[in-house]
This record gives sequence, C-alpha cells and structure tokens, in this order.
Amino acid sequence: MAVKTDMSKAYDRIEWDFLLEVLTRFGFHAIWITWIMECVTTVSYSFLINGAAQGWVTPSRGLRQGDPLSPYLFILFSEVFSGLCRNAQEKGELIGVKVAQNCPAINHLLFTDDTMFFLRSNPSSRTTFLKILRLYEEALGQCINRGKSSVTFSSKTPPEVKDRVKACLRIEKEGGTRKYLRLPEHFGRRKRDIFTSIVDRIRQKSHSWYSRYLSGAGKLILLKSVLAALPTYAMYCFKLLLSLCKQIQSALTRFWWDLSSEVRKMASWKRLTLPKSCGGLGFREIEQFNDALLAKITWRILSNPESLLAQTLLGKYCLHDLLMTLNASSSCSHGWRGVLVGREVLRKGMSWIVGIGSSINVWTDPWLSLDRPLSPNGPPTSANIVLLVADLIHPVTGEWNLAAIRSHLPHYEDLIKKIVLSSCGMSDSLVWLPEKSGTYSTKTGYALTKLNVDAGMLDDFDWKKCVWQVKTSPKIQHFLWKTKNRILPVGSVLQERGMGVDPNCKRCGALETPLHVLLMCPYATSVWEETSGIYKPDSTTVTSIPLLVQTCRRMITLPPTGLGDVTLYPWTLWNLWTNRNKLLFEDKNFSVEETILKSVQDARKWKEAQDSLPKKTLSQSVMRHGVTPPTDVVVHKTDDVSDYVYSSHRRNVTSALVAEALAIKAAIAWVAASSSLNQRPVVVLSDAKVLVDLLNAKKVDVKLQSALYDIYALARHLVSISFKFIPRLENFVADLVAKSALFNFVKSSIME
Repeated sequence: MAVKTDMSKAYDRIEWDFLLEVLTRFGFHAIWITWIMECVTTVSYSFLINGAAQGWVTPSRGLRQGDPLSPYLFILFSEVFSGLCRNAQEKGELIGVKVAQNCPAINHLLFTDDTMFFLRSNPSSRTTFLKILRLYEEALGQCINRGKSSVTFSSKTPPEVKDRVKACLRIEKEGGTRKYLRLPEHFGRRKRDIFTSIVDRIRQKSHSWYSRYLSGAGKLILLKSVLAALPTYAMYCFKLLLSLCKQIQSALTRFWWDLSSEVRKMASWKRLTLPKSCGGLGFREIEQFNDALLAKITWRILSNPESLLAQTLLGKYCLHDLLMTLNASSSCSHGWRGVLVGREVLRKGMSWIVGIGSSINVWTDPWLSLDRPLSPNGPPTSANIVLLVADLIHPVTGEWNLAAIRSHLPHYEDLIKKIVLSSCGMSDSLVWLPEKSGTYSTKTGYALTKLNVDAGMLDDFDWKKCVWQVKTSPKIQHFLWKTKNRILPVGSVLQERGMGVDPNCKRCGALETPLHVLLMCPYATSVWEETSGIYKPDSTTVTSIPLLVQTCRRMITLPPTGLGDVTLYPWTLWNLWTNRNKLLFEDKNFSVEETILKSVQDARKWKEAQDSLPKKTLSQSVMRHGVTPPTDVVVHKTDDVSDYVYSSHRRNVTSALVAEALAIKAAIAWVAASSSLNQRPVVVLSDAKVLVDLLNAKKVDVKLQSALYDIYALARHLVSISFKFIPRLENFVADLVAKSALFNFVKSSIME
C-alpha cells in the first residue's frame, strides 16, 4: 500500500533546538551555524488590525515563510526523516515495494512537505511506520495532518484489511485506484485535465493582455517568459498528445498575431520558432520542445545510472538490452515512452569521448568526431564486428596503433589521429556535443531538433551580427528582423496576400516594397545622401532584402553626430518607416532634415539611457613574469628568479586551444618528473584566457577533455600549482623560443 502524509504547518512547527542539532550533526562550521541561527531566531511579528500594525510577538520556533533560506533548512530536516526510513529498510523493518523484480525497493519519496510511504499492510510494517512518524513528530515538532493524508491500496487488497489498516493509522481518506489511469491513447485522464487547465490559463492571461498597448518586443518578452513557460514543468514529465500541443500552440499564436480576442489576423508560426541566430524569434514549437525536455530525463538516466530513477526504470525495461537500442514494448508506461522519445533527440548530438576505449564499439557507437555524431560506415566483417576502440590503441605507448587502424579503418586514419588520447587512463564518457561542458541542455537540444526538421528554411545571413547584436533598442531590432523576413506590411506584400490595396508608393508612384521604402525611394535616397557622405543606393548595388542591413552597416555618418560606437542607420531606417506610415494614414509629411534630426535625437536618447546604467567592471590580476604563445608554456618557479620555457609539438591538432592544452600538459609532466622541481610551488603562465579560466574553475570542455583530465591528474603530483593569464606581447622571448621550435619541427618534417 501507499500512504501520503501531509505535514500540518510544516514551517511553523520547526524546533530551533532541533535545527541547531541537525546543523551540528551535518558537520557545518560553528561560526556558520551561529550565522544561520541568528537569521532564524531574530524574527518578530506584528498583527495588521484595520490596516495598522499592532502588538509585538517574538516566536520561539518555526521558519519564516518566503525567506529564501527556509527551503534549504527544511530540506535538511527532510534528510533526517529520510535517514530514519533508510535505517528501517536496512534493518528489514520497512522493506518497501519494488516496481519490478530487478528494481531497488522504495519505501518513501519526498515532495516538499508531502511524503509518500510504500509499505506492506502487515502489522509489523504498520508498527514501524507509526514509530517513525511518532519519533519525527517528537523531535522536530511536526504534526501529521491526518485529515489531508490518504492511503492507497493495491487492487487485490480485501476490504477487511483496508478497514483494519485505516483504523490503525487513523487515516480515513482512501486514495484513488489505477482503473482510470490508462486510456486508449496512453494518456491519463488526470494528466489530460492538467494540460487542459494550462491551456485555459494561457488563454485567460493572453486575453487580459490584449487591452494593453504592447509593442512587438513587449509581446515577445511576455510570450517567452510567461505564456510559453506555463506548460514547461508538465511537459518535462509527460509526452503530450498531438491535440494538446496544437491547442497550446494555437493559444500562443493567437496572442502574438491578434490585436484582440475579437480581431484576428493571418498567422504564421513556423518561421518564428527557429532560433534567433537562424532567422526566428526563439519561440518554441510545443511538440519539439516537449521532446527536448523529455531528453533531459533520458540524459540523466544515461549519465547517472546509479540514481534511484535510473535503477528503477532500467531494472524494469532494460534488464537485458541497452537503452539506446531498446525497442518500446506494447505494455510499457506512458512515462517510459517519454524517455524513449527523448532518446531520439539525444541521438542527434550525443557522442563518445575516447578514454581507454573499452566501452566503445567501433561500428555502432559515434566516436570519430567532436563536431557531430559520427561512426564508421560498415559493414564490418564477422571477425571485427565486436571490435572495440581499445583494440586500436597501442597497449604500451597509449597512442593510436596505426597498424590496427590501417587494417580495419584505413579511410578514417586522418580523423582518428586528430583524437587526443589520455595518457592517465581516462574512462570513456558520453557527451552532448552542442554544449562545451558536454552536459545536455534543453536549449541546445531543441535548437538541434528544430534545425534538423526545418533545414530548408535556413540561409547564410548573419542574424546575430546584422540584427540582434546591433546597438539599438529591442523595438528596432525587431523591426530589422521584420525587414529581413519580408513581413513589413507594404503595398506589394499586402497585395500578394490577397488584400485589395494600392501597391504603389504614395510619394513617387513606384511599386512599394520594403527595399523601396527604406532605400530606393527618392525621399529615402535624399535622407541617406544627407546622412552618409560615401554611400548612394542604386539598383545595381542593393538588389535584395538580405543585403539591406549589411549595406547600411557599412555606412559612415558624416558629419559626426557624437554617438561614439553607436551607429545611426537603425534609427534612420525606423524613422523612414514611421514617416511612411504617417504619410499614408495621417497625411503628414516630414522633410529630409526633420527625419535626420529625429533619427539623431532618438539615437542620442538611447545612448544616454545606456550610459546611465551601472557598468560591470572586471578586475584581473596579471603576472608579468613570462608569457606563452598558443603552442608554448612558461613554467615559473615562485621561489627562484629563473623561468623554464617548455614547447610542445604534435601533428593533427584541431585547434590552437588544443595545442595550448597539450603544451601545458607536457610542461606539467616534465616538472612532475623532475625531482628538483616537483617539490616546489609552480605557476603556469598562458595567453589562452579561455583555457586558464577552465583550469582555474576545474571545468571541462568537450574538445579538451582528455588533455584537461591529464593536466588535473598530473597536477596532483605537485606541491602546489596555479594557472595565470598573461598577454603574449609582454614576453617576446618565450614567443620567439616557441616559434623557433615550431620552425625546426616543420623543417624536419619537410626533410623527412
């Protein structure tokens, strides 16, 4: 049976003496415990009576609701409760239940202030359960709210046993059964109700915002931060039905395009769901975003197979097969189907990093590249079908065995030699290639899925540089995005969409296109001639919308406007567009001088507003003892005036950063092997700031993982080691030595 308990006034009943004892038992420092207790015990309360604070109450127990510290302290108390349950399980007093025969037994699960207990209905289990509750209530001061608690029995439990258990536990409320949790579409009725309520909330919020005057950028922020975030948690747990995806998608689409709940516009959503770097607005396609969220659960199972979730699911469904090759059975649960959906997302960007190679099959696992998942094309022979990557590594030197590679994979020799192997016995590891850290993220998972599905919608336009990184307001960035995507409502575009409007320009009578309004119209030409002294647009130099922003970026404003590094052209484009609308709808005409003046004023106001914001200052201490170019390292002894320059070389290096990491590894290995140096503090100086930051933060990078692992392993043989960044030009001697070594290496290679 399962018992769900609810704590009555969970935060208000915490005893401070018990809190002090828990913090002490967990081993926190006495000074830190004093700080925490001061934060907890110095609280006081007053009562609001008729709008005025009355009285003064000093409590003697409890945690403050809303205090960001309180949830963390409550988790520590829950850990005590969990420890009592684990202790009873180890003694065999509260065994728990198993999902399947090969799954671990579970006797409790914690959800904030609710706890689920799983136990047998025999007297001994009930006695142990009541004993744990009583002990926890006495020590912590908590009290179980038996009116809100419930007990759920298995379908085969006799009625007399149910009555006896409920009388013993003093819990009258009985939980639901499983009879309605499985529907023909493998989606529970409760889950369906949850998502239906989410759709209703999205529609209610969007309708309440229709009456507000929001720009496109304002709608963008609200849609991303609020509306699209409402179903995220539920989608993280379950695979949505297609009909629910369409309902949520429809609610989001209507809010973006419609002026109100009564006035609807023509809507298009597919382009908007591309990443901003690929021409979209970064909205989420609900079905694909759902898959990307589910992939996070799959990733956790793969990366942490010792977790309770992984042991339970793998013990039930993957006892004899691997997760990445398992086929879904007809009887599997809806949750497991979601895990398998996430597996398909991971296949698009997951690969192996070669360590000792004993876990990687040469033919079936992706391991050849760190840019994309790549495995050799077969077919393998019967002799090498079970070939492992470890069989391609020389057992003595630890480097690639070229003879074995040329025997089995001669066409992939160049790719294999670019893979840097660990010399310190690093284990093979699965990594997510789109992230530098190698850990899966929903953002990159969705982007990769979206780009694979809609690859035909991509182009070579640099959206980041030409639109989203332009120094201007978000409203004008959104306008530039519209301009590039040909969705400005000019005459020719409206006529193409079946609207009966005049397609000609009101100023000159020519066909009105976005390019004409912003660049080619005589009025726009005059504005650009007065603004820029070196550019005059014509039909031969600017012939397409993709070149519009790129052309404007090359303009040099004459005379100088005092805007510094802030360019004027975004505001000029914006005022050309707004002046066109005022002429068309309000019959207001502005001169060229007025347009230019308004553009300069708008740009200055924006720049002044940006300058008034607090600036982030970065302090960086730089040692001036030596320097390392990309392929050299200076090792400085802190107790001596002399420096040691170490240069390393290697063929088939994929980047300068990899070469720098290998050089640092070689330098540390040289120092560690020297009995006169390895007992002294060592400072490694490098001009590769990215690498230095990784080493100081003890982080990993997918393309540097083998070298970083060896650096960390070798550094443990030294008394102390630190890594410092230093500009290359501050030590030309080390640079000269490294270049000389590189020249001699290249010369010897040519001679060979």
